[in-house]
Amino acid sequence: MNVAVRNECQSNSGEAACSVRQDEVNRAVYHARFVYLYYLSKSLLPVETACLSKYQQHFSGQDVLDIGAGAGRTARYLAPLARRYEAVDYSPVMVNFIKHKMPEISVHQADFRDLRIFEDCTFDSVFATANVIDALSHPDRLRALSEASRVLRPGGILAFSTHNLNYKEAFSGPRLKWSWNPIRLGVNAVSYLLGSWNHVRVAPLRTTTPEYALLNDPGHFYACLHYYAARSTVRLQLASAGLRLLEVFDGSGRVVRETEEDSRWPWLFYVGQRGPSA
Repeated sequence: MNVAVRNECQSNSGEAACSVRQDEVNRAVYHARFVYLYYLSKSLLPVETACLSKYQQHFSGQDVLDIGAGAGRTARYLAPLARRYEAVDYSPVMVNFIKHKMPEISVHQADFRDLRIFEDCTFDSVFATANVIDALSHPDRLRALSEASRVLRPGGILAFSTHNLNYKEAFSGPRLKWSWNPIRLGVNAVSYLLGSWNHVRVAPLRTTTPEYALLNDPGHFYACLHYYAARSTVRLQLASAGLRLLEVFDGSGRVVRETEEDSRWPWLFYVGQRGPSA
């Protein structure tokens, strides 16, 4: 793990300034005019299918909040399943796209950190896949988990994914992928150059602490700054928000045992349950 990264966020500007910078970097990507083009897939991931199947009682005929709905990929499955379905995204581009393509969907421009448009104990499940929570800074992440807990009914679940700090290539940079196909090689070269430029540009904001790391990773060609945490850290963060960790899935949808090594997976999928006194 490379911890010798130039890090402006650990200077005298402090954590608050780092949060602002991270928000600016990520907002520039997720508010970009054509960002929805990255999210046009219509299929659920294997781990999402596994979660929805195993915890069907929290989704089927229940009240569901979908955070970071993007271009509506998960809405296609959750909305018909739920009794009440609400989608939110903090990107106006994403929200406008869903409103245009799926006018039957109830979608709001709202932030994971501030769900005040919903009252306490409103939902039976909160679904926040695609690592949406990782666009947030450390204090904002804790605030988001508390907000998810607040809007859940007792016994309700939060199902979300987050980047894995133990991933063996978490601190790696862009690499040129070789191909014998000249067209594919050309595309790979452009991606490599763009990724290399963004990697250098955003690198001063990379942060490594004993608890977590903020890293620019392959998502959006290294232009974003995402939060990485180990399972032990996520468990403690959930507990601090009044949520008990039920299970962790890998990307294939297989349950990861507590003592199992997890360096193969760049992100993991968590299910936490709200207690009666959160």
